[in-house]
Amino acid sequence: MFFNELQQISACLAAFAHGANDIANSIAPMAAIIDIYQTGKLNSEAPVQKWILAYGGIALVLGLLLYGYKVMKTVGYHLTVISPVRGSFVGLASSLVVATASYIGIPVSTTQCIVGGVAGVGLVEGRKNVQWYQLAKVCGSWVVIFFVSAILSAGLFAVFAYSPSLIA
Repeated sequence: MFFNELQQISACLAAFAHGANDIANSIAPMAAIIDIYQTGKLNSEAPVQKWILAYGGIALVLGLLLYGYKVMKTVGYHLTVISPVRGSFVGLASSLVVATASYIGIPVSTTQCIVGGVAGVGLVEGRKNVQWYQLAKVCGSWVVIFFVSAILSAGLFAVFAYSPSLIA
């Protein structure tokens, strides 16, 4: 019974860390772009307007509502068995890592920290408790998406930056 409440508390800590980290990682480029557009200069720091924070929060919530269940299902059911005790310590450890990284200024992925925590908790009782094929699929998707994002970003930039301009 105690660990049910502890899991709820650690989930709240994880949500706080998730918001503090992932919102900052997603809105920082947007704030920089808006600052460059408004000032015409590249500054080492850009002010973050409140509406940008709200936009980031809304985007995070929409992402969780629309696609988050797939990630939660994979992490919660397919990597290893998660009990309230295990879930408590996964949430606690990952939120501490993410909050510390955010405080230091290191951009980390909350999802990667949670997946690492789930795998670590599964490994405590032996290697057979982790579904290695599923873990490899998750880690492989991180590598693939990095290159897909890089190629898509380069392609979009090339199209818009080097296309003929209507303004002389």
